[in-house]
Amino acid sequence: MSSGNSQLRTELDRKFKPPIDVLLDPSLLVANRSFEQLTDSTVFASQTQATLGRTPTEPRLGDLYVPATFYELLSTEGQATVQKTDIWDFYRGQAEATFPDDVVELLDDNDVDTYSTGIASDALQWANIVDDSNRQEQLQAILSEEFSFLNSGGLVLARTSRAFEAFRDAGVTIIDVGKAELVPELRETLTDIGYQDPAPVCAFGVSKAESTADALAGSILAHPSDTLIYRLGS
Repeated sequence: MSSGNSQLRTELDRKFKPPIDVLLDPSLLVANRSFEQLTDSTVFASQTQATLGRTPTEPRLGDLYVPATFYELLSTEGQATVQKTDIWDFYRGQAEATFPDDVVELLDDNDVDTYSTGIASDALQWANIVDDSNRQEQLQAILSEEFSFLNSGGLVLARTSRAFEAFRDAGVTIIDVGKAELVPELRETLTDIGYQDPAPVCAFGVSKAESTADALAGSILAHPSDTLIYRLGS
């Protein structure tokens, strides 16, 4: 148990070592309240400042991304059409929706990059994530891009856990760590890079630390994991 926890701490320290690459989960962008919070935050300013040279007092954000398939959907389809898709509802839930044109404008004005799938996720079982077969392929592509980003070492900022639940349903080993609070140093780092209101808990986590996984999940897990996944933000 102790060796697993030590490995987990090492992985966390490495993952949150600035500059931190961040992907914006669509759940942050399709809900009006979180969209406004993101617009009013210093995330985009932090990204700009980080390119001018780093000192201990400067924000330390790396590159900022959004799933490429999600951006393409917003850019190529009419506003009303996008808002009627299962993809929009999947990430929005019951929250008041933003206007797709506003999302595209925010991303373009701040030169947010798009992230395409960098590693294969063919082993994951994406069936039954959404009922609409016409949208299955697009949602799978967006989720694959998010999963690939996490595997590459980046951090995903999200409003809801829907994407992580989909990873779980597709076969990714996920540990629900409940109310495990973020350490003060980590909260300070997240605030420092511009995310002003990080959540006080790590809602979902997956670790290479096998003994920690065994201690938390016992015989429920059939194999060790190889990814760290976090949901951060209010």
